[in-house]
Parts: sequence; C-alpha cells; structure tokens
Amino acid sequence: MKLLDHLKATNERVEDFADRIGESLTTIRKIAYGQRQPSLPLAVKIEQATNGNVRSADLLVEVRAA
Repeated sequence: MKLLDHLKATNERVEDFADRIGESLTTIRKIAYGQRQPSLPLAVKIEQATNGNVRSADLLVEVRAA
C-alpha cells in the first residue's frame, strides 16, 4: 500500500503523520506523493508506524527512462 493511500484510509493528515514519527513535513509529503524515496531507516520507521500496512518495498520510487 502506498503511504498516501494509507493516510487517506486512516484519515490521518500528512502533517500529523510526519509529526507522529518525528520527521519533517516536507520529507514525508515528498515520500507520500512519490517524489522522493526514503532512506532504509526511514522506510522501516514508516512501515512500523503504519503497522506494516505500508511496506518498505511500497515506498520505492519507480525510475523512469529519459
């Protein structure tokens, strides 16, 4: 499950989620909207904070060919 889908399903705002896990709003917003790939420690932190609903692998950003 994508992070943004999880947040919508749980009615949690991106701002609140970022605050809850102690990360910057900008970082979490970019991850939620697929503009940035998290570091492995942050991906694990997100997976734990979502009770496994968002897996680390779900947070990988697809690289597009130029």
